[in-house]
Amino acid sequence: MALLFTIPAVAALPATAKAQDTYPQTLYWGAGLIDIPVAWVSPVTGDFAVNFSGKTFHGAKASPGFSALDGTNTNGSLSFSFFRRLEAGVSIYSDNPEWGLFAQGLLLDQEAFRPKEGLVRWVPSIAVGMRNIGPYKHIDRFTQGYNLFPGTESNPGKQHLADSLHQNFNTANTIYGVATKSFPLSELNPGWGKTMLSFTVGYGNKLFKDDGGLGSAYSSNSWNGAFGGVKVDFFPSKNSTVSIMAENNSWDYNLGAAYEWHGLRAGAYWTELGSSRADTLSAASKLYGYSKFSFTLGWQNNVLALLRGHALERRVAELERQRLLLTTEISARQQRIASLEQEINRYQAQNLLDLEQRRSQAEQELRSEREALQKLEERLKKLEQDAPPSTTPH
Repeated sequence: MALLFTIPAVAALPATAKAQDTYPQTLYWGAGLIDIPVAWVSPVTGDFAVNFSGKTFHGAKASPGFSALDGTNTNGSLSFSFFRRLEAGVSIYSDNPEWGLFAQGLLLDQEAFRPKEGLVRWVPSIAVGMRNIGPYKHIDRFTQGYNLFPGTESNPGKQHLADSLHQNFNTANTIYGVATKSFPLSELNPGWGKTMLSFTVGYGNKLFKDDGGLGSAYSSNSWNGAFGGVKVDFFPSKNSTVSIMAENNSWDYNLGAAYEWHGLRAGAYWTELGSSRADTLSAASKLYGYSKFSFTLGWQNNVLALLRGHALERRVAELERQRLLLTTEISARQQRIASLEQEINRYQAQNLLDLEQRRSQAEQELRSEREALQKLEERLKKLEQDAPPSTTPH
């Protein structure tokens, strides 16, 4: 359990240059190849991945109620990345529900060495991690192992009990270490394009090593805890990636391809390629004794970007609402202004008419006054002419 304290501490290490590659989601446990982990963490804090996977089995549903198709066991997972150094998430094993946590810390990032000269530039990324952190310690590598039973009088709650085939598994708190080196072929020869190669090796206990005492019935191709794989990435367009993968997950060989476009992911895999037994009657062989088809469907995005996007959408909607209100008010005011202008023009016309009438009246009054004044002046002049001469001595 000391690793639980180690992984958060790793998150505090300083960040390095941006990763040059990306990885799909595994069938059950976050980023990796088909089933094995890789020494890589999504480089942006807040990145998350939602994944849905299925694996075909002979016979009836391996996980009734949670399976989307008959003969298919389905799983779900959700993971988050932090500080370019830590990935953590939860895997849902069935609808009972059984579940387990997983986490991985990136101890060494190859991008810190890529710009350097010499052999040091080929130093790989190194990570440590845990799988199946939780109470369901009897699951196998397919996350199966439990049945749900109704409660009893002494224990009324429903009970998750390991079935008879999985009683001896002890896979809780699986610990592993892994190293991954990836590079574009152009680093070897500039004319070889942007195709990416990735090599991974690692070692783990429990889920990678514990066969529940079933021996060769569980796997005839065990690597005794060691695992490894290779991935080749092609880029058909600017926003899409095709990944071809092959691996041994410490138990058997898996092969497949994944496609990613704008964060949407899909994968198709042929797993347990080395398992082919004539005996399909035993309980172990019904689960492990043949190859299987598996698939994944997923979506990767960033929580912070989505929140900013939603906030921006809300802001845009609010601005649009305000724009409509302002447009409506402007239109109303324009109509009011037009009405006022018409009214002012009418008043101006009325005022001009009143002024003209007053001017005409004043001119008429002025003419009358002038005529009256002239008459008075004429009368005064006549009076002066008719007045007798003065007799006052000088």
